[in-house]
Amino acid sequence: MYPITVNLKNKQVLIIGGGKIAARKIKGLLGEGAHITIVSPSLHSEIDEKCVTWLKKEYESTDITPKIQLIFACTDDKVLNEQVLNDALPSQLVNVVSNKETSDFYNMSMIKHQGLKIGISTEGASPLVAKETRIKLQEWLKNKEE
Repeated sequence: MYPITVNLKNKQVLIIGGGKIAARKIKGLLGEGAHITIVSPSLHSEIDEKCVTWLKKEYESTDITPKIQLIFACTDDKVLNEQVLNDALPSQLVNVVSNKETSDFYNMSMIKHQGLKIGISTEGASPLVAKETRIKLQEWLKNKEE
């Protein structure tokens, strides 16, 4: 995988699933100015309906349209997540949260500190290790200031 930073301002992002993982992804995506559509029968309490377009329903292949640039398959149904990947157009990048091997990309744990942006990755092997490393590095940066 090749690490890049992508400008998501005004880009169309589709998220299949409305649970805790989707909520975490949405928070970061909204902060980057993405336009988000969620397909899910329900939404996690942390997702603000006013900030997204919510299609309150089960996923259908027709939910993936050519205008979508980035897709996150964030359900706890591995078969459905793989179906989303198969339904995507070749030009669309897909993150399958249940399978790093089939995903076109995965997210890094990010630190923003005084104009510095640091991405931490375990190449999808252990998000928990990436999170713990991020927390320790944030503490180190904070202590360095003092």
